[in-house]
Amino acid sequence: MNKRGRMIGEFVLIVVGVLVALMVEAGLESRKDDQLREEYLSRIQADIEADKQALVRRIGFFVSVKGFSQEMVDWLDADIPVDQQVLLASFYAAEIWPFRTNLSTYQDLHSTGNIRLLESLDLRTSLAVYYNKADSSRPGWTPAQDYREIIRGIIPTRVQGLMRDNCPTTDAFDQISTGFPPCSLDGVDYDQLATLFEPLREDKQFRRILTYRDSELGVMIYLLRQQVAYADDVMARLAGN
Repeated sequence: MNKRGRMIGEFVLIVVGVLVALMVEAGLESRKDDQLREEYLSRIQADIEADKQALVRRIGFFVSVKGFSQEMVDWLDADIPVDQQVLLASFYAAEIWPFRTNLSTYQDLHSTGNIRLLESLDLRTSLAVYYNKADSSRPGWTPAQDYREIIRGIIPTRVQGLMRDNCPTTDAFDQISTGFPPCSLDGVDYDQLATLFEPLREDKQFRRILTYRDSELGVMIYLLRQQVAYADDVMARLAGN
């Protein structure tokens, strides 16, 4: 009986030892998951915050662009001479500023299977909506090039160079908006520009292209604002985690 009792005791000790080891390992894995979850949450928050800042800047940018496109629509219907304001309005109305979401963290979550770490179904759903809407809206964030090609084809290269040097709207290197500053353009022959611009008043195709672009810019601004709302929803879910 003593031998049998010792054997049972040793077995119990082994079982207890294994269970303790498994509990310790589970605890370590849990802490590792907790740390990884916090890292992902921090990265997602940084991505969405950066996206939102970029979205807000672009909304302001394209509100101004739409204002210039409306000036051009008004110019077609009014007896306004081709002066510096018309020149700048035509050029600024053609401006673009691409936007793409920061996808790296979200893609990493899915490719590694670590999306499981985000236990909140509301957060996971909100993220899916944010990135899916961004993907479906992306074509609407970039206006058609038709108007841009016409205007850039009319304004002489030298004059375009003057505007880029003296009236930049975005930085050429990192595409940071610099606004639409008033500027001085010396040496521009507005009589020459008038001969180039005046035929546009009677060009029905140009009118359609400009009108479409003005409408398209309105849609762009709406889509960008909608994406900001989706970003705000994600940020609210993150705050609850």
